[in-house]
Amino acid sequence: MLGFLLLAAACAPHKADNADPNPVRFDGTVPVAGAVAADHELASQAGAEVLHAGGNAVDAAIAAALASGVVQPAGSGLGGGGFALLAPPHGEAIVLDFREVAPAGASMTQFEGGASSTTGGSAVAVPTEGIGLAELHRRFGRASLATIAGPAIRLADGGFPMGEHLRASLDAAPDMNILFQADNRRPGLAEALRAWAATDGEAFRSGWVAQDFVDAAQRTNGTLSMADLAAYTVQTRAPLRASFGERTVLTMPPPSSGGIALLQLLGAVSGGTTIHCEVEAAKHAMADRSAYGGDPAFARVDVPALLAPARIESMRKDCAETTFLPEHYANPIAVPDDHGTLHISVMDAEGWAVALTTTVNTSFGSHVVATRSGIVLNNEMDDFATRRGQPNAFGLVQGESNVVQAGKRPLSSMTPTVVIGADGRPELAVGGSGGPFIITATWQVLQNVLVKGMTAEAAVAAPRWHHQWMPNAALVETAFGGADDLRAHGHDVRVIEKPFSAVQVVVRTAGGFDAASDPRKGGKPAWERGPQ
Repeated sequence: MLGFLLLAAACAPHKADNADPNPVRFDGTVPVAGAVAADHELASQAGAEVLHAGGNAVDAAIAAALASGVVQPAGSGLGGGGFALLAPPHGEAIVLDFREVAPAGASMTQFEGGASSTTGGSAVAVPTEGIGLAELHRRFGRASLATIAGPAIRLADGGFPMGEHLRASLDAAPDMNILFQADNRRPGLAEALRAWAATDGEAFRSGWVAQDFVDAAQRTNGTLSMADLAAYTVQTRAPLRASFGERTVLTMPPPSSGGIALLQLLGAVSGGTTIHCEVEAAKHAMADRSAYGGDPAFARVDVPALLAPARIESMRKDCAETTFLPEHYANPIAVPDDHGTLHISVMDAEGWAVALTTTVNTSFGSHVVATRSGIVLNNEMDDFATRRGQPNAFGLVQGESNVVQAGKRPLSSMTPTVVIGADGRPELAVGGSGGPFIITATWQVLQNVLVKGMTAEAAVAAPRWHHQWMPNAALVETAFGGADDLRAHGHDVRVIEKPFSAVQVVVRTAGGFDAASDPRKGGKPAWERGPQ
């Protein structure tokens, strides 16, 4: 039976610094003391380097996030925001919410009057990743900020080989080629990263980087101000918690809808359930997500009711011979997407587990680039209901609980998750990118590892399906084997060739850690050597 309980904050670590610019990296065939799974090999290696330098999993996750912003700017960067779920070796876990918020000058009327919520300065919510990562380090980090930022600075200063994912993203958005100099160098970003490390992140709140953001947004008709950045507060939240056999699953609370939906699926879908009934449960979870999701500071989100045993049981039982029309699940309103997103999973020898998800919303966010730093600003305003009854960039119409209000966090799908083993220690860290696809993809990878006993690599690579209730269609990858069965139960099945999600997972094993980065995005994990 799925249970629900909120957790609180923990732990105050010490600081240290002993960087090594040439760490040894491993392929997972030897005992390892830590693992980093990011969606780009260079980002995973940046995290492993910091582990090798004496940092902990928190330091490594931050290093991987900073490096990702250099080498994967379509999906992440210091112009966005995110969530981090941290589980210590013993004690209580914590969530740091550094999600972007609507600027003080933003309102529904600006979008109903014709302002764009997808491109230009009007689409830019308050950029908070630099502030959030600095706070994450201040509370839980151990290595110096210079050590943590070092790999990202070297990549930005010296350039890097461009991966297929970034090349394809630039092909679709050629205006973003302005980010790179010869050899894919990004010297402005290197300067901003040095400022972040030297000022404990304050350059992103009140210094030249913050002013760079404001100037870029206002130059393109945005309302972002220095006062917005000065007023921003990172929120500390308790993870949602539920039993899963002898394990405990910790996941993201509102303003993300991902954790609630994930726990609903884990509770409603048991071993031996058909693919059809899995999809039916997903349709219920995604309908609830649309109807009840929002920022808990502005709208009531009744989490206990959504995770109550009666609600979970009703979802489990509501699987007939054929699927139902959308009105059976909820009123036909859907919620926004997060395509410009990445996830990083890290575990270390001390037992820490970190699941960190960041986003700029759609690919290359608002397409507004801060002049001096070369940082791409988010278009997170499109994650709000910016026009009542009108679809956003993804053709989705959103609910009243997610309308634009100054200082409000937009609804998200991000689902950073940690599983605690029967021994009370973190056993698995997982999460993904891909908007609402994050939820079903993370759930399927968890099922593959915890129920089917797959390795991390096999669990992530397995073909996946997705249903978000609206539009009323089941999307399946080309290699997915259950399409005909779904059609037989009345589902509109659409086979898509383009991968719709990317999941990163690290699993603690007897020999160290098993880790995988999703091949759909070309990522590779990296390891730190264990005792020999």
